Amino acid sequence: MKIQQIQFKNPIKIIQVFRNINVYGKEEKSFELRKDKMTWKPIPSKSGYVLENELFLPEQILRNPDFNNCDLIILEDDNTIQSLSFLHKKESNYCFITTRPNQLDIFELRMKDALELHLKYGYFEIGTPERKNFKLFDIKQQQPVEIRINGKTDASLSSRRARVFKEQYYVIEYIGDFSQCKLLKEPFDAVVKMVPEERKIIDLIKPLW
Repeated sequence: MKIQQIQFKNPIKIIQVFRNINVYGKEEKSFELRKDKMTWKPIPSKSGYVLENELFLPEQILRNPDFNNCDLIILEDDNTIQSLSFLHKKESNYCFITTRPNQLDIFELRMKDALELHLKYGYFEIGTPERKNFKLFDIKQQQPVEIRINGKTDASLSSRRARVFKEQYYVIEYIGDFSQCKLLKEPFDAVVKMVPEERKIIDLIKPLW
């Protein structure tokens, strides 16, 4: 079967995002009970990949209304099923235009002299203790970074929802710039991805008890 190839108007930045979110109750207070969930594992992925300097993307990305004008594409992969269900996401790619700020989960991407990643605090997205919005780092090639953050949201009498705790780990990896891609048409096999072993860690974990 012939694979369709697309030439981009301009080179597009490709960023890989690995995500691991665990929402839990007080019964998992001990980190030892959560350790396995927060450990990065091999991830079967259908979000797209780079092989021998060629970019492969799922054909469904063509449905994204920003695809034709974007200059940044995110490949998203989740360490656990809970990560995806927590965010209520169905798609595994973002198409961004960097001349404007772009929301990426609990972060915001901004293009200045370099592509910057900022924390964008929200009570329901992160919980307490509250964090200030600030620049985390410049996203650079061959410099993957992991961000770890946690929080809690208090019980609500109106919804009868108990207090919940949340841990979120993200790894951001700038893969490179590409002038073209090949489209993967379903059904196609998942590839297995691994989080980079050598990476900087930004630890924003706070005591919650």
